[in-house]
Order: sequence, then structure tokens, then C-alpha cells
Amino acid sequence: MSYKNLLILLICLSLLNACATNSNNKNRQNNIRTEQVAQVSTDSAEMKNVELGVGYLKRGREDDLDIALEKFKKAVGYNPKFALAHSMLANVYDKKGLFDSAKKHYKLSIKYNNGSPDIINNYANFLCQRGSYDLAIKKYLQVINNPQYKTPASAYENAGICSYKDNKISQAEGYFRQALALNNKQANSLYYLMLINKNREHYMQALAFLQRLEQVVQPSSEILAAGYQIEKELGNIELANKYLTTLQTKFPNSESLENIK
Repeated sequence: MSYKNLLILLICLSLLNACATNSNNKNRQNNIRTEQVAQVSTDSAEMKNVELGVGYLKRGREDDLDIALEKFKKAVGYNPKFALAHSMLANVYDKKGLFDSAKKHYKLSIKYNNGSPDIINNYANFLCQRGSYDLAIKKYLQVINNPQYKTPASAYENAGICSYKDNKISQAEGYFRQALALNNKQANSLYYLMLINKNREHYMQALAFLQRLEQVVQPSSEILAAGYQIEKELGNIELANKYLTTLQTKFPNSESLENIK
């Protein structure tokens, strides 16, 4: 596999883990980003093991996760200073719930990082998921300020999600707006700005973000429930009932439907 193809494969893997505005993933950041990697020979044993590990990770099965883990361990064994291998190894440990091991290898990926903002972004995602919000946001800002990073809108969005989880709503709002200034189709930024305005009872603003969001993603149960509540508060009963009917039809057993009964 060529070096270029490895990068494409790794980016595809990141998309498998991407955060989405739905009931399972609305508070999650991308787990792994690898557009920039350490300068290691494509013919080296460590790179070949990373390639193999990514291939198994992409399959997504539990048995394949164990095989991927062994491949990344081998890569680190061949080259203990290979930041990408440490980052991938940490990602697998994180998926398996072995958070101490994940933290250890994320720290090693930072220690041996050659300037890749994606390695830093991976660590920031882990920190946010584990509740280390301030440090995570500090790392996201490092990523944003790195000219090598190709998608700063995503880093702003992740910083916003992290701030929201830390109940710093105004700070989160600022990051979401910065994300949208760079990419007006950042779905999670639209979702959270809709939610923030709905919770503030700014229903017209919430509706505007809802309408933009619906142009970007297929409505989840959360989006449909929010649409029902927003239109109901605005007195648009017919439109509210359309949201409710769709929610009942598509997500009859959802928590979102249960919460508005």
C-alpha cells in the first residue's frame, strides 16, 4: 500500500468514528484524525504493521479490534518513537475501555509527535471524552492555530462540544459560531446552536438553526423532537404536529419521543 493510500485509508477510518447529530453520537468528537503523520518509511516494518492494523480496525468487529491492537503493538515495538503508532494504539485501548493504557499512549504520541496537529487533535478528543475539558480545549486551540491543520472548523466545533459538556454555554456558542464562519455546514455546530437558543427560549433563532440543520443532515429523533417543541412554542401547531408524527413513525421507541409525551 502506498503512503498516499495509507493516508486515505486512515482518513476513511476517521469518518467511521465521526461525530453525528443523532441519539448515539451527539456529544462525541472524531476519535481519530491522521492527515499528517510522522515521516516514517512506507517500507518499514512499523508502517506496514500500522497499515495492517488500520485495515483490521476498519472492519469494526471485536475480533478484528484485538488483531489491530497486536499490529499497533508490533509497530511500537519496531519503533518506540513512532507517534502515529502510539496514537492508533491509544485509540484501540480507548475503544476497549482501557483508559489508563489509552492515556499512556496518547501522551507518548504527543511526546514523539513531529508537529502533526492531527496527533494533538486525537489526544484532545480523548481528554474531552474523559472529562478533562480545560486541557482538551487548550489542545484544540493548538490545533486551530497550526497552519498544517486542514479542517479548523472541526476543531472549533469539537472545542464547542467540549465547552458545552463543561456547562460553559457562552464559550461553546462562540466556538460553534467560529466553526460555522469557516464551514456553514458543520452539523453539530448547527445542532447545538439550535439547542442553546431553544433552551434560552429564543425560538425564532432556534428555528433558523433548525432549518439550516435540516439542509445538512437527515433528522434524528433529537432534531425532530426539538422541531416539535420549537414550532409548538411559536404557535405553529400544524408544523409541530408534522414533526411529532414523523418522530412517532420513524422513532417510536426513542427517548426523545418519551420525553415529550
